[in-house]
Amino acid sequence: MATGILFDDMFLVKDVDPEGKKFDRVSRLFCDSESFKMELILDVNTQLYPMNLNDKFRLLLATTLRDDGLPDEREFDNQV
Repeated sequence: MATGILFDDMFLVKDVDPEGKKFDRVSRLFCDSESFKMELILDVNTQLYPMNLNDKFRLLLATTLRDDGLPDEREFDNQV
């Protein structure tokens, strides 16, 4: 899926909840990117996506989830 990609990089979790946990199921991750040398602060539901110190993850932002790059339909069609 190369078409429609706005951003794609790997991140390393450098710190988790440095100011303490605010919510039971959410952690605040402080991360550094590998390619673009940028910092990211990301709040994650750790019940769904458990993340720990020094974990790596890929963040990809795209305009569509379709392989052909066309815009997504405005309504869900379970026949597709």
